Amino acid sequence: MRRRTFLASATSGLAGMALADLLLREGDLAVGAEPAASVRPRPPVRHHPPRATRVVQLFMAGAASHVDTFDYKPLLEARDGQPWDPGEKVELFQSTPGACLASPWKFRPYGACGKALSEIVAPLGRVVDDLAFVHNVVGKTGVHSQGTLLQTTGFNFPGFPSAGAWVSYALGSETENLPAFVVLPDHRGLASNGAKNWASAFLPAQHQGTLLRPGSPEPIANLFPPPGFRDERASRSGLAALDRLNRAYAEERPGDDRLLARVRSYELAAALQLSATDALDVAREPAHIHALYGLAPEGPGVDDSTINVKAESEFFGRKCL
Repeated sequence: MRRRTFLASATSGLAGMALADLLLREGDLAVGAEPAASVRPRPPVRHHPPRATRVVQLFMAGAASHVDTFDYKPLLEARDGQPWDPGEKVELFQSTPGACLASPWKFRPYGACGKALSEIVAPLGRVVDDLAFVHNVVGKTGVHSQGTLLQTTGFNFPGFPSAGAWVSYALGSETENLPAFVVLPDHRGLASNGAKNWASAFLPAQHQGTLLRPGSPEPIANLFPPPGFRDERASRSGLAALDRLNRAYAEERPGDDRLLARVRSYELAAALQLSATDALDVAREPAHIHALYGLAPEGPGVDDSTINVKAESEFFGRKCL
């Protein structure tokens, strides 16, 4: 049996191996082990110190095609106008594929490495020697939802942790006051599959992504109660009662981490009430920083009724800042 076949079939592939390792760490596969009843999430177990400290993924569903930007296809140019024949069955929206179409933009080599870039991303040519391009990532489907899952989790179907959840699980968080894995969605809506793209699946649920909406009146939904909703004394009393109920619930249901994740999210929310306001308030940044990131003078209120450079720069730049 070849290595790829073994990894794909043994305990559902690498994900199954990771799940077995996770269960072993949590004690669920250990002989005679008694799961802990604590409602506190466990810190990550690392077999060696991580070299990476942060990971940023820009996933732009519906963005420009790779064959029009970074992935030069000489054969596509040679077959321009000819019937498309990939040599195998490919799932398509249309039953009859059309002809091959070469990129309408010109490519030329850049940098000492000679990497070919198209004219629409030509400015990247100045730093192309500092970039790494991966061109062997392929998929077996043209369906948007499956392709999105493949990009965010590595699998064509749901039920597997997102890349961000894996990073959170492996690296943990440098602070208890801010989430380790945050999601900055497009202000116009979510990509196909919605929250499944940043779910934790069989990893502890505390590693799922936290949705942030920079520039909105409420960047983190339901972070603060509405005015007059509670008083401080009643709040402390209610939290104490809730803590007792949570601990009793956890003791009766060992191994179910959904409550642990919910408790962790509430603890994080309490910390975020003190820290998130400062962390997400970009209005305090000086004007030259706003200009560097392309923020509009009118802020998130910029007119985006039609696609325009000013609005796109504002919303994308605010996420980066």
